[in-house]
Amino acid sequence: QISDPEACDQMYESLVRIHTNFYKNKYPRLKDTTFTGVTVEDCRTILATDILKQMEDMKRGTWKRLREKFSAKKPEEDLQ
Repeated sequence: QISDPEACDQMYESLVRIHTNFYKNKYPRLKDTTFTGVTVEDCRTILATDILKQMEDMKRGTWKRLREKFSAKKPEEDLQ
């Protein structure tokens, strides 16, 4: 038993509008960008697995160079 059928109907209609993208269709976007100005394709490129691996390799290389730069002993001594 529903205590307030009118409120239930309002909530149902609201959920239907969300589900059918009512507001997306009513207020179309001029450009397909995010709030940062990055396009969807740019986001997909950045999040691609290959790009993430390249960024990880670059980061690892930077940290390795910094460690070698500030290390008191030479990298060859670390291997022994």
